[in-house]
Amino acid sequence: MAEAAVSFAVQTLGNLLIEKVGFLGDVEEQVEWVKRELQRMQGFLKDASEKQAKNESIRQWISEIRDLAQDAEDVIETFILEIDNPRRSRGLLGRCASFPSHLYHLNKLGNEIKSIKARLEEIIKSREAYKIENIQGSFRRSYTAEQRKLSPWQRNKHLVGLDEDVKLLLQKAVLEKKKGLSIASIVGMGGIGKSTLARAVYNHAEVAHQFDRRAWVVVSQQFNLAETIQELVLQLEPNENKQHVLEIMKNSPEQHLKSMLHERLKGRRYFIVVDDVWRQQDWELLASAFPDEQDKASRLLVTSRSHNIPRRAQYVHEMKTLDNDRSWELLLKTAFNDSNNIGTCPHELEDIGREILTKCKGLPLAITVVGGLLLEQRQSRAGWEKVLQEINSHSGRNRCSSIEAILELSYHDLPPHLKSCFLCLGFFKEDATIHADKVVHIWVAEGLIPQEGVNTMEDTSRDYLDELINRNMVQVKDLSRKDGRVKNCQIHDLLRELSIKKAKEEINFEILKDQGNSILQSLGHKPRHCAISCSTESFNIFSTRSVNKHLRSLFFHGGGGGDVNSRSSYNWKSFRLLRVLDMEGLGLRKLSDTIGELVGLRYLGLRYNDLEELPSSLSRLKNLQVLDLLGNRRVKVPNVIWKIDSLHHIYIFEIDSKVPLKKDTLKNLQTLKYITARTLMLGHPTQMTSLRKLGILLNFDSDVNEICTSLATLENLVYLDFTVHNPESRIQSLDGLVYLRHLTELKVIGEVIKFPGASDFPPNLSSLTLRWTELKEDPMPILEKLPKLLYLKLMGGSYAGKKMVVSHEGFPSLKVLHLEWLGKLRNIKVETGGMSELKQLGIYYCPDLERLPEELKFMSNLQELKLCIFASKASTFQDVNSHIISSIPSVNVELTRQWSR
Repeated sequence: MAEAAVSFAVQTLGNLLIEKVGFLGDVEEQVEWVKRELQRMQGFLKDASEKQAKNESIRQWISEIRDLAQDAEDVIETFILEIDNPRRSRGLLGRCASFPSHLYHLNKLGNEIKSIKARLEEIIKSREAYKIENIQGSFRRSYTAEQRKLSPWQRNKHLVGLDEDVKLLLQKAVLEKKKGLSIASIVGMGGIGKSTLARAVYNHAEVAHQFDRRAWVVVSQQFNLAETIQELVLQLEPNENKQHVLEIMKNSPEQHLKSMLHERLKGRRYFIVVDDVWRQQDWELLASAFPDEQDKASRLLVTSRSHNIPRRAQYVHEMKTLDNDRSWELLLKTAFNDSNNIGTCPHELEDIGREILTKCKGLPLAITVVGGLLLEQRQSRAGWEKVLQEINSHSGRNRCSSIEAILELSYHDLPPHLKSCFLCLGFFKEDATIHADKVVHIWVAEGLIPQEGVNTMEDTSRDYLDELINRNMVQVKDLSRKDGRVKNCQIHDLLRELSIKKAKEEINFEILKDQGNSILQSLGHKPRHCAISCSTESFNIFSTRSVNKHLRSLFFHGGGGGDVNSRSSYNWKSFRLLRVLDMEGLGLRKLSDTIGELVGLRYLGLRYNDLEELPSSLSRLKNLQVLDLLGNRRVKVPNVIWKIDSLHHIYIFEIDSKVPLKKDTLKNLQTLKYITARTLMLGHPTQMTSLRKLGILLNFDSDVNEICTSLATLENLVYLDFTVHNPESRIQSLDGLVYLRHLTELKVIGEVIKFPGASDFPPNLSSLTLRWTELKEDPMPILEKLPKLLYLKLMGGSYAGKKMVVSHEGFPSLKVLHLEWLGKLRNIKVETGGMSELKQLGIYYCPDLERLPEELKFMSNLQELKLCIFASKASTFQDVNSHIISSIPSVNVELTRQWSR
């Protein structure tokens, strides 16, 4: 298939026509013709893909379409970069001084488009000869906004047939009385539900109660011992220490990392899941880091596709495929998007549904994916029959199993815009936790997201992610508590393999794993998208010697801990069409000045490196949309940011600059996190009219009232984060917040001397987070009067008192209350009618808390209660509050025991 390549090209051509309208002269009509014909061609590609298995000529025709679309994309982007880059234009005009700059480039573009048009005309003629028909959109439908509200990922996950498995694992492996360290494994084929079962055990209330420490780590095929241990250590570390511990671990040898992990587990009863182990040698390297104390009953649970990993497991649980009844139950849950009303399949669909089910062979992944396909058919028998026919067709045509055919069909059935987005998921590492914001930004940078009405492209991109989740092509890992949106996601191994396979076929994607010069040899066929697993040495060789003028996205995986600043002649000018460059965690200490040669770059990902400064050549990146520097310590930024008016998002912990940064030209900037108050106010923040999210670092002399007054005119500003710059700083007052009438989310981190009254908060505030504010008086009498507050999070050090009181009818709209690390809190009182709309209550690590509010028993809207209690207090706390916990109707209680430090 070439749909994705054509979709990329159509979007690029469309952008040219929009951005350069009136500039293209006679060429505009030719560009419009190519765009229109490529759009029409998308309708013929589906029929061509159906026929290609039987006809080599049609396969060749599809290949020609893909090559032409990619050539058209290259021609257009090169043209745009040339005319937008005066530095290059001057050089070209030196050879053709009699022409104005734009006429020279227009003449060149005209000749190249004319050649592409001639090729396309030949392709159109051959299409007619092959009798390829337009069958676009025969039964595809997109989700409406209302359907998204009912998305299965917003409900409980579809768990079917696991009760008995969970019971067996608990009895025979996890909760058995045996002392010392025991190892159990869950084994079975890919997609059978090993991780789902392990997660059900991990979250079980009895497991949470019995163990002092719990952690979960994914190993995967690309095993990295240092990264795996670092992940475990961070999970076992309190939030306030994580940044400090991460700095210590950055350059630590593996043996020291093992010692750190060993120390955090020693003397504790721990339960750790090691997910997706592929090789025995990988397991052995990791296993030696876990202490085995004969007086402590600790447990390791391993999942693997191999039956003999680990070799010395005391209990091996082999996953079985689902039987017919459970398969049918799961299919109905996914096909009708309903976790509760099982067995309600319309009579006219049951026979065809059961026939489809036989193709899934009891494999949960296949069932949920095909359920997503059926959900698209809106309970139409003709649609369900079409799904069955296409499964059979894919299976016969590709000579693959019915399960492989289902996964292929799940891709084949995606509309073009979702196909392109799905292909990009193969760019990420295996089993990676994918930040939703990151994938959203990358899709925008790749040019896959159109501007639709008043929505930002990021909003549209979020909708695309939701659609892929609805179709069970992407799995949700974490949801944001405040708004239920996806925070982190993952892609199943089998679907990632499908994404990589299709990306190789359709958009020339390549994964390179070799090191050193072999990487350069692998680049010989010029991929357009590339992910490279490499060492520091390999990166240095690659960046100085490789050439690929066609490359659009480049992801580096691995590295870290080395010195990636020994060379200054990085050959970035050979990648001038590159849109996305992601070097997260690579160990960079210096960014080469030649980065300015990447004039087509839209996304620059530099998270978790050791950068100290940015080069001034950054100013030449006129198309840059995202600059992500989070995870680097203080970074010196030259006063050139104002020249990059295309910037949408800047992520950096602290901008360090000796001179006031000019930034009033950044009218497209939506996110700026973080900037010091001084640097912000020395510029003209009122001119950043698109700003939606802003993080400000406050000093002891910062005037919050002045800042808020200045920001009041920013009508798009909905998120504001005030964080103290250093521990000695104080926030004297939060006066001025009331002026921010459009603000809906506020975060305050740092000691506040004068806390505002209820009438002084932003009038439309719906989300509030306080941390380290060190309030002496109970904040609830003030906060409960905020009429639109939906989400309240009080974290470590926010309140130093012993008692909280919510009065009658206080917090009329509050949906979520999260209390964490309130060290002196003993009692929470809620008067009758208080927090009547509360749905979720989370209380974490409040060591002196003695009892829960009695009023919880009468809160009819309460759906979830999560408690995390220190091990030494757990039994007493449960005894005192058992009557409250047990009497809450329809509530999901998660009780976790945490070892006190």
